[in-house]
Amino acid sequence: MPDPLGTDFNLRPLTGALLSGRALLTEDLGRRLRTRHGALFYDPDYGSYLPEYLGEGFQDGGAEAAAICMLDLEEDDRVLSASVNVLSTDLRTIQLRADLETVSGPISLIVEAGDAVNVLGYEGVAPFGVG
Repeated sequence: MPDPLGTDFNLRPLTGALLSGRALLTEDLGRRLRTRHGALFYDPDYGSYLPEYLGEGFQDGGAEAAAICMLDLEEDDRVLSASVNVLSTDLRTIQLRADLETVSGPISLIVEAGDAVNVLGYEGVAPFGVG
């Protein structure tokens, strides 16, 4: 039975190994958050506005704006809904938790944005896939 979250090659690191399930979804969503909205000529709606805030600071409403940007995760067809909470902020870094309902059940992502956007980890209840 195919994994509803998909299967693809692991690009980080590029080993030729396959990645599937929650691990693949986490990698794909991290890539979406790291890509500036409109940066791909062949898919101008792909990406996130979150990189626009990197280096700008997350005080004075920046944290709220960054959390709103995380809702770009709902653009992935495998994500049915998303809610985002700010976990911590300082002048140059924000840490967010995204609680997602996916086609295979709930998953939570911890995302840190500072000099770059990184998915630090995930947790979920789906019984299949890698991770």
